Amino acid sequence: MENQSVLDSRLIEKFEVHRDFTRVFLDAFILINIEQKVLKFNSAFCQIIELRAIDVRRIGTLKEMLLTTMPGTSQSAIDQLLESPNPTRIDEVAAINVTNRKEVTLIISSYPYYEDDGKMLGACLLMRDVTAETNLQTKYKDKSLQSITDALTGLFTRRYFEDQISKEIDRCKINNIKPRLAIIMFDLDKFKNVNDTYGHQAGDFVLTETAKILKENARRSDILGRYGGEELLVVIFDANERAAAVTAEKFRSAIQEHEYVFQGTKIPVTTSVGVTLINSVDDTKEAAVKRADECLYHAKENGRNVVILDFGAGKLKAQDFIAQTPDILPP
Repeated sequence: MENQSVLDSRLIEKFEVHRDFTRVFLDAFILINIEQKVLKFNSAFCQIIELRAIDVRRIGTLKEMLLTTMPGTSQSAIDQLLESPNPTRIDEVAAINVTNRKEVTLIISSYPYYEDDGKMLGACLLMRDVTAETNLQTKYKDKSLQSITDALTGLFTRRYFEDQISKEIDRCKINNIKPRLAIIMFDLDKFKNVNDTYGHQAGDFVLTETAKILKENARRSDILGRYGGEELLVVIFDANERAAAVTAEKFRSAIQEHEYVFQGTKIPVTTSVGVTLINSVDDTKEAAVKRADECLYHAKENGRNVVILDFGAGKLKAQDFIAQTPDILPP
């Protein structure tokens, strides 16, 4: 077996063929052998690793200067790159500078070098520090999300889901197709009594717990929103009458059966629900929300803890509608 220094010399020799290209690199580059020994590097690498060139040579191996991780595996990003037989790029690599424990985010690309017999000698790695850009994107994403979500429940704001309803109606108009949107509106029964009896913190707890229940029982495509106060709203895409009724009843039942325990005290919680459909491009979000709200009011006036729906033929209890409607309709 040949001496490692001989193999490293051949690796450097192959790398030198491309050396002129490295002089114009703005990114950091390092040449490493299969044991991650650093053979060549530029000043940009020293800046990323925050070490002097003399210290890079003293430490010697990349794994002693930079720790990289990959989600779902115990392997480092560098290990994966050295195992790849082809030029490879990995974006947003989480890394830690071993010297100062500073966390950075890198884009790392590799170009492997081989012996004539196909044995890998090592690779040239290009590194770009994108920490600032990634942090900026994360902050922008967080701020964007905050602008369309309710701070207490994490549900979407009224303006957001109303915009989504309008966009869906417009999409159906443009494509000359029939909309199939279900609007389900909830109002927590006797919510004022919760605040008066248990305190406003308990009321906030009930709202956040109810939001969790909706999320757990909703589809990924559903839009969950806080309409205002203790009123919540769910928009379901591609829904027929039976699907809307069954889903609303499922939500109502889940809320009734959930144990709301705040600071050791169990709080009884139920909800009244109003349901309608938007199944015409001539319908509007204002008209649909008004119908759902009227159904909701009817539910509260007729015993609470019930789902009332209106699909154009008058108001009806969801349980009665489900019992009368065959379950062979498409979802």
